[in-house]
Amino acid sequence: MRDITITAHAIHRYLERFAGNLSPRAANARLRKLLSRARFLHVCAGKARLYALGDMRFVVDQGALVTVYRPTYKDAGQIEDFWCLA
Repeated sequence: MRDITITAHAIHRYLERFAGNLSPRAANARLRKLLSRARFLHVCAGKARLYALGDMRFVVDQGALVTVYRPTYKDAGQIEDFWCLA
């Protein structure tokens, strides 16, 4: 994760959602530091890789940090299958 390019979109989203009081240069440095501590979750559609650190999610595709977001939903869990009860 050393050769990751931080895109302008990722910096903008980070400033918008997490740290609005930073300059873009400081946000770039902060994102690099956070991304180095993030752990791999899984491969998304299109072969992008999803990393997580706390409640932050990082999408990395072809060596570039594409976006940063916070999940806004909780997993519903397993749903009861009533078809087998009929």
